[in-house]
Amino acid sequence: MVVDGKAYIRPCRSIPSEGNGAEWMTSIATLYEPLTTPLPLAGASTLTRARQDKEPRIAAALRAEAPWMTAAIDRIADQAAFSLWAGRPWLSLRPVLLVGPPGAGKTHLARRLGALSGCGDAVLSFAGVNSNVELAGNPRGFRHTQPCLPAMTMLRTGTANPVVVIDEVEKVACGDNGDPVATLRGMLERSTAARFFDGCLAVEIDLSHVNWVLTANRIDRLPAPLLSRVDVVEVAGPGPEHAELVLANLWRSVARDAGLPPSALPHIEVAAEASLLRLFRNTRSVRRLRRAIETLVAVSARHVPRTVN
Repeated sequence: MVVDGKAYIRPCRSIPSEGNGAEWMTSIATLYEPLTTPLPLAGASTLTRARQDKEPRIAAALRAEAPWMTAAIDRIADQAAFSLWAGRPWLSLRPVLLVGPPGAGKTHLARRLGALSGCGDAVLSFAGVNSNVELAGNPRGFRHTQPCLPAMTMLRTGTANPVVVIDEVEKVACGDNGDPVATLRGMLERSTAARFFDGCLAVEIDLSHVNWVLTANRIDRLPAPLLSRVDVVEVAGPGPEHAELVLANLWRSVARDAGLPPSALPHIEVAAEASLLRLFRNTRSVRRLRRAIETLVAVSARHVPRTVN
């Protein structure tokens, strides 16, 4: 469906009401009605080239923020260019698995992909997960019924092709309440994802346009059927030469998460900045540097109250 030159899809045709008269059940159709309306396929403007650049805007923006992620960004650039060539002007990536050391910035890159493209994003960590509920949702018949994660993400972002990040996929634990990896395999396969049956909605929903990014520190524990459904891309963490860039990016990220412009955060003293840069150069961990920034901001904010106009 094309409206005003923009592509849309309708994830669900309709959502049936539960016929047992229970008020909390019959509200499902109303609560998730937006999933029966056309949702945009976002990201068109970020696929085009900026002036004389040789690659799509989305790839150029990611490369400026994370130049050490060359292999992953090259893959994004290639698929963005192919989408335009094939007449699909929206973000449409094959499922990808980013493999690299902890703190390399894999999840951060995936979330920036969702933010910069305008598709939105959601993150689910598989670390310690031992049931299917977090990914597949709860079907009707449960008191706390809820659609699957991709459907909830589409509802929240208002797009049909959000970026869904499965973090630390190799750390999933097997339990008695469904196999998250088996469910994930069905969602990654576009032919089955196009007609994924959601137990809460009690209807098939089209998840085939969701952009999947998986992350892992290692892949030797992952089953072959899952690996066959993703492009495995090995990434390295930022080097000491990237310290200033990583610090600036994380400073902006901490501000965004607080709903503030970077300039609103407490001023960072020269000695404190040097300490943060030294921490990163010694550890090369994006995650540890972010925690240190958050601690610094919290301590500074306690001693220097912010003036709100």
